[in-house]
Amino acid sequence: MYEIAERTQTVSKRKGWRKMENASMLEFHADDIILKEGGTYEEMYKIISGSVAVYIRYGEKEEHLIGIYSKSKCFGETNVFSSQPSIYTVVAYGDVCLMRITKDSLEEFIRRNPRNAIDIMQNMVHTNMLMQKNIDLLLDDIYEKRDINKRRTEEMKDKIRQYRMNGFNLLGV
Repeated sequence: MYEIAERTQTVSKRKGWRKMENASMLEFHADDIILKEGGTYEEMYKIISGSVAVYIRYGEKEEHLIGIYSKSKCFGETNVFSSQPSIYTVVAYGDVCLMRITKDSLEEFIRRNPRNAIDIMQNMVHTNMLMQKNIDLLLDDIYEKRDINKRRTEEMKDKIRQYRMNGFNLLGV
């Protein structure tokens, strides 16, 4: 319990975090970054009120909105289950109140809130499906660009052949 309280005091100092009466409840304001893609976290969140926007490549030219999550939805599960860097950036979409669930408190959280285990699994499936769709779209773009490049290469080869043939005909060969 001490480790959780200590971690809460540390993270509550981050921009946008306001420690509430219950150490596991946090509040963010519009445009506050809650999780950053590539960052390593040991917590996940359940939305108590408000909404968050979930992005890949947030703030970059190729920024892509994955979705808007609202009350009762969870995010950050991969952080808790895999200790891998975050696969997306989560930004507060207006004022949002979140329940913070750490890796250490997850088992107790699920024991006290069994319905949430199903919500977490459903959200993980939803996130995986969205990621697969994004991968499919990226592959479509790659294949399309490859096909365009292939067509351009063939056009250039045809022009070179025509030039060679016309060039040789001009010389009378």
